[in-house]
Amino acid sequence: MRVLIAAGGTGGHICPGLAIASYLKKNIPDVRVLWVGGNRDTDSKVLSSHQLEFTSISMRSWPRKFWAKWIDFAWNLALSFFQIFFILIRFRPHVVVGMGSYHSFPAVILSYFLGIKSLICEQNVNLSLTNRFLARFASRIAISFSQTKRFLPSSERHKVHLVGNPIRPEILKTSKEKALKALDLKEGSFTLFFLGGSQGAHTLNRVGIETINLLKKERYLKNIQVIFITGRKDLEWVREYFRLAGVPSLIREYMSQIQYAYAAADLVISRSGATTLAEITGRGLPAILIPYPYATDCHQLENARFLETQGAAYSMLEKDLTAKKLKATILKLLRNQDLLKEIGRKSKHLGVPRATKMIVSLIQDLGKIKC
Repeated sequence: MRVLIAAGGTGGHICPGLAIASYLKKNIPDVRVLWVGGNRDTDSKVLSSHQLEFTSISMRSWPRKFWAKWIDFAWNLALSFFQIFFILIRFRPHVVVGMGSYHSFPAVILSYFLGIKSLICEQNVNLSLTNRFLARFASRIAISFSQTKRFLPSSERHKVHLVGNPIRPEILKTSKEKALKALDLKEGSFTLFFLGGSQGAHTLNRVGIETINLLKKERYLKNIQVIFITGRKDLEWVREYFRLAGVPSLIREYMSQIQYAYAAADLVISRSGATTLAEITGRGLPAILIPYPYATDCHQLENARFLETQGAAYSMLEKDLTAKKLKATILKLLRNQDLLKEIGRKSKHLGVPRATKMIVSLIQDLGKIKC
């Protein structure tokens, strides 16, 4: 069986694609997976570490305004269609899987005209701009939230399958004891996990530090330890702060084995990208969510609001975020363990641990291949 996966740009598209690719390779004999992504170094580095066949195309993100970038975009769009055409002719996939990034656009469009079955995956509540265009051309549409269906034309809703967002099995299987040992953290301490997404988040880093300062001044840090994923730009000053403050901590620019951080965490303070939320709910973790305010179509805000309305998280807008407010919410949960457990229980209820398996079943059905 040959499967082409088109994705790139951000971890929100790449991570679920990797979960699908890993499951395919592990569970389907003689499967061959080809990944089509962007020409950024980060894409190729991440994918090469997973031993996947990889090829890049010239596709660029959609310009949001009418300006000179449209000329460059149009040229690269046309070039990408030529590149994808020859990739499809050479690789001859049984199924094309688009993960929602703009790299999916030429792959799914051409697969439609070449008679190749395709599946598009939407990780967020709101449809991505790419998936809005592709809905009519795709053979199947996999969604993570039931509300997403209302954004689709009624003529395409028969294609929809509510399956959740694929995550790697290690996220679910790693034990707390193993994680604490691997990260050299203490058992019995309350672990805060600050996560700004795949690129880090300066505002979250800054307010996180200020919040720890407030907790320290009020002597609430006696039984608290911190995991902090900073992104590249803020790594050194965040690391230096914790070194001088003497707060038990693990500071990283990025964690490839992020399953240890989730397994060790008692409370997550994070952005609300779809993959992050799938991992949080998969583990059943309580969370305080700060949506990225410039995300396309406010999709992180919609994601966070959904979890909050289900009682599975608290959310704060970045414009309203202060260390004082964040400290108050953390202390509210620290002081009320029953509330903390209830939020975790509701978070777990929203998780879909079988999402990867269900999406692979859709791929098998489209390709008419059985394990």
